[in-house]
Amino acid sequence: MPFRIRFIFALLICSCTFVSCKQTAKSDSKSADRLVQRKNVVDKEQAYPKFEFSKEIHKFGEISEGEIVVCEFYFRNVGDANLIIKAIESSCGCTVIKWQKHPIKVGEESKITVEFDSKKRHGKQYKVLSIFANTKRKIKELKITATIK
Repeated sequence: MPFRIRFIFALLICSCTFVSCKQTAKSDSKSADRLVQRKNVVDKEQAYPKFEFSKEIHKFGEISEGEIVVCEFYFRNVGDANLIIKAIESSCGCTVIKWQKHPIKVGEESKITVEFDSKKRHGKQYKVLSIFANTKRKIKELKITATIK
């Protein structure tokens, strides 16, 4: 008889544990849903600028070694706040990058000018420009390519 009582008691403890785990999972799910809803509200309330480029890659084609070539990337701020470009870095010291340092207002257009110096370079070239800005995605990449003869 004591064995039956112990067995029933153990069965009750296990079932209570399962029930309490199930309730915890439900409450955790509700908490997660509330967090997602709050994040969505915060994202909607937070206004971000957004780039819209006319092109994101420029192909210089074939150029001669030692030639300096220039291209421009035109863009518009299609976001909901002023766009501030904090910095632009290149994957190579062979480029000089120029841009407006003041905020670009919503709907305003601007450009990024890139000078590529092919001195001491040969063959196919692929360079990445990383734009650091106050957009939702903190980094935007542009690319330039050339084949140097």
